Amino acid sequence: MDDDEFLGIPLLDAQDLEVLMHRDAHFGGNFDVMLEYYEQKGVGVHPDFELNRIKQLKLQQDVSEDNLSELLMPMPDRQMVERSKKLYHDLRSIYEKGGEETVPRLISDLILSEEELPQDEIDKLVVFGKESTKLLLNLIASDNFYDPLFPGYGRSPIFAAKALALIQDETSIPFLFSALGQDNFFTDEEVIKALTSFGDKSKKFLVSRLTSKPYTKENENAIIALSSLEDDLDVALTAIAILEEEQVWQHEGFVNYLIFACSGLIEEKDRNRFKALLKREGLKKHLKNEIEVVINHWK
Repeated sequence: MDDDEFLGIPLLDAQDLEVLMHRDAHFGGNFDVMLEYYEQKGVGVHPDFELNRIKQLKLQQDVSEDNLSELLMPMPDRQMVERSKKLYHDLRSIYEKGGEETVPRLISDLILSEEELPQDEIDKLVVFGKESTKLLLNLIASDNFYDPLFPGYGRSPIFAAKALALIQDETSIPFLFSALGQDNFFTDEEVIKALTSFGDKSKKFLVSRLTSKPYTKENENAIIALSSLEDDLDVALTAIAILEEEQVWQHEGFVNYLIFACSGLIEEKDRNRFKALLKREGLKKHLKNEIEVVINHWK
C-alpha cells in the first residue's frame, strides 16, 4: 500500500487537514464528540465537511492508533488551533468570576451561543446600551471571529452588528464600515444593515468615503453599502459625477457598482449624462451591457 494512502483513502488533502483542525479546536480533539455534534446538525457544522469523510478519518485514526493531528498537522496549523483553544479558555474564564451579568459575560454568551440566533443575548447587550459598544466593536474588529476555526464558528460579527444596530451609538459607524470586505456575504449583509440603520448620519459618512481619493477598495465598499438604499437620488447623482471622471475607469469593480447606483437618477438631463457614457472610447462590452440594463430599467 502507498505510504500516502490508508484504507484506500488519500491522507491528507487540504480539507482533511481542516477537519482535524476543526475537531481539535472545537471538540477537544475527539472524533466521537464531533460526530455526535454533526449528526445533531449543531450551528457550528462546517458546510463543506461531509459526515462520511469525518467517519473515514476516525476509522483511519482508530486503526492506526495514532492521533492524526500529531502525525500530520504542520506546526503553523497547530499554532492556530492552540490560539483558538486559548480563546475558548479566556471566554470561559469570565464565568468563573460569578456575580451579576456584565457586558464581558454577555459578549462571551453571544460568542459561545449554540442558538441559530442568540436573540436573548443580543437584547441583554442592548439594555446596557453604549456600555456594550466598545466590546462589540472589538469583536467586529477581530479577524479571529470571522474564522470558523475560532469560538463562534465565524458567526459572532453578525450578531454584534445586529446589537449595534439596535443600540444606535453613532460612534459605531466608522468601525462598522471598516468591518466591510471580509469576503463573507452574510457578514457584510448584516454589517451594511447596521450601517444604514443610522439613516442620514451613516449616509453622509458613506458618501464622504465614496468620494474620497485616491480610489481604493474603501470607495467600492462605500458604494456597495449605499446601493442598499434603493434608487437613492443623492447616491445616484454622486455616482454619475464620479463616472464622469476619467481616472475612475481604471477601477472596473468600482465602476460596476457605480453604474447600477445610477438607476436612481430622475431628471432627464442627468439620465442623458449617464447615457453619454455609452460613447466612451474603448468602453468594454460588459460595462456597455450594464449601462444599457439601467437605461432599460428607466423605460
